[in-house]
This record gives sequence, structure tokens and C-alpha cells, in this order.
Amino acid sequence: MHAIVRNKLLVVTYILTILYALHYGIPLYATSSFLHQYFNSSLVSGLYMLGSLGALIASISFAKRIKQFHTYTVTFTMVVGEIITILLFAFTKNLFLLALFFIIHFILTALLYVCLNVFIESFSKHAETGSIRGLFLALLNIGILISPLIGGTVLSHSSFEGLYVTAAIMLVPFLFFLHKYLEHVTEPAYHSINMLHALKTAWRNKNLRAALIGELTVQCFYAVMIIYSPIYLTTLGIPLSVYLTIIIPFALVPLVILPYELGFLADSRFGEKELLIIGFAILAITTFLCVVVTSTSPLVWIAILLTSRIGASCVETMAFTYYFKKVGPEDASLTALFTNTGNVATFVVGAVGFSIAPLLVERPQLMFIVLGCAILLNLSYVLPMRDTR
Repeated sequence: MHAIVRNKLLVVTYILTILYALHYGIPLYATSSFLHQYFNSSLVSGLYMLGSLGALIASISFAKRIKQFHTYTVTFTMVVGEIITILLFAFTKNLFLLALFFIIHFILTALLYVCLNVFIESFSKHAETGSIRGLFLALLNIGILISPLIGGTVLSHSSFEGLYVTAAIMLVPFLFFLHKYLEHVTEPAYHSINMLHALKTAWRNKNLRAALIGELTVQCFYAVMIIYSPIYLTTLGIPLSVYLTIIIPFALVPLVILPYELGFLADSRFGEKELLIIGFAILAITTFLCVVVTSTSPLVWIAILLTSRIGASCVETMAFTYYFKKVGPEDASLTALFTNTGNVATFVVGAVGFSIAPLLVERPQLMFIVLGCAILLNLSYVLPMRDTR
């Protein structure tokens, strides 16, 4: 831990991670409800599907752009573009522009996450990969933990517009630290990206395949929770403000306190496989609990969603750590493949939601049934993996 803290550029990247997480997280759990004011459930699912597809397509050529223009320049430009986009998204009343700005916002936030991974990977040592990645996830989740409290407070005193203005403000210090400390960072030796080749390579390797499936599974879980859980709990009678300020902040605590410790354990004492399997089991059980529980008590939902995040933290941290122990920063295609699992997951969840949207009107818990079945199915891909210890 002390060695990590002594790395100034890594510390700066961690600061950027928190600021990014605040920007990303403040509107995160409210955006589906915001869009639901203007579009039906089918169209909301379709917008998330289009946004994730756009992010996936943009990411394919993204490493080439980073190599051509430098990570700092690309990141700075995108942050400025994101500030403008999210403000336009907040204030426009034109439905076409609202949808367009949402998709652009979705793409830019996804690509900014890739940039943070590039910086982290540039400053990482292989022997400390688990600790560095675990701390990265912990800080990312600290920002996302704090964000609903900020967002809920803003909504209770202002409006959705104020929510997005607050999110935009978080990127101002991001620009300052980026410009002051990371303008002249040396680039890794990237190669051109071939996502199809990377997918074939990873799929033929049972270990990389298991890590990818683990990450895809947990990202599908997050997508369902982000898009559908606020709407679902609202139908049960739990106000959005209660969900944002009471339930979600407590539920996200495991994502803050567990990743670094889990990454450290993966480096020093255990391998990743056991914790990955435990995480899958917890995710499956708690996802099916979301189907059968109809309580309006915030305490009940805090218990369910908090436990689910324990499982999510195990799966995400172990998949993250395992994959990047096998893949270096020069493996641009394999790195891009992993960092795009979130986009693929959101596309898949959006497509499923779009296809069963008429059923979701009366039975919104169907999304959790589909998710739980997918978690159990994907566990079969994790069982054959070989531990790193």
C-alpha cells in the first residue's frame, strides 16, 4: 500500500477516478427515471441499448486514437465534450435531442473509463496488480457510494436539471489535475486493436474466458440494477428519493470496503477462483430474492441489495485481478475486450428489456428472473478456470 501511495502519478489517477465516479454516479440511478418521464419502458431500454452499442463501436478504434493523439489529449477533449453534452441533455426539451445527448453522454463516459484504465495500467507493476486494481475499484465505488446521497439531496431541493449540473461540475477539478500532472505521461507500446481476434484468443483460453464471463455477468447485474431497480422499487411504493439517499448508499458499501482487501488476498494468500465462485453464488441467491420480496421496507431492501453487492464485489475484483495478471498494457485488443464488457452487458440487458417490455409493465421482476438464470448458466464457464496460486 505504501509503495502505491508513493507513486505520485498513480495517486493523481486515483483522484481522477473519484472525480469521474462522482460525475458518473450522481445521475446514474436517476437517469432511467428521468428518461421514463418522456419515453415508455421499451424506448428507455432501447436508448440504453443504442448507447452501449455506440460505446462498443467507438471503443473498437479508440486505442488507435489514443496512440495517434496521446492519452492526455484524447481524455481532455472528451471531458470538455462530456461537460457540454450532459448540460445539453439536462436542459433540452426536444425528445430527439434528449435521446441523442443521452447516447453521446453514455459513449463519452464509457470511453473516459477506458482512459482511466490506460493511466492505471501505465503506472502498475505486475506484482501489485491485485492491490492496485482493487484500490482502483474501491475508490471508483467510493465515488459511486457518495453520489446517490448527493443526487438525492439535489433532487429533494432542486430538479433533474440541477442533478446534471452538479454532475458536470465534478469534471472541472478533473480537468485541472489531468492538465497539471498527466500531460506528459509516456504512452504504453500499444498495438492496433482487433476485437474479433481478441475474442477468439480469449475464448480459446479457458482462464481468460472465465474472467471475461465473470466480468460480463457482474456488469449485467449492474445494468439491471441501474436501469430497472429504481423503476421496480418505485412500483412497489418506495419513492426514488428514499432509494437514492437511504437504500443505495448502504447497499454500495461492500463495493468500497471489499475490493482492495480482496485484491490483496488474491495477491498474497488465495487464488481468484474460490472467491469468484462464492461471488456467483451470492449474486444468484440475492437476484432471485428480488423476485419474491415485495416489501416496502427500506431495511429489507438494504439487506438484499447490500448482500448482492458483496457477491458483485467478489466477482468483479477477482475477474479484474485475474484478467490483468494474464494481460499486459501492451495487449491493447485484449484490454479493450475486457473494458468493453460493460457496454456489451448494457446492450444485452437493454435488448432483453426491449424485447419483453410489454410484460415488464405488469411484471417488472421478470428482469431479475432472467438475470438470475444467466448468472447460474455463466457459473459453468468459471468452474474450469485455473487459479494463479
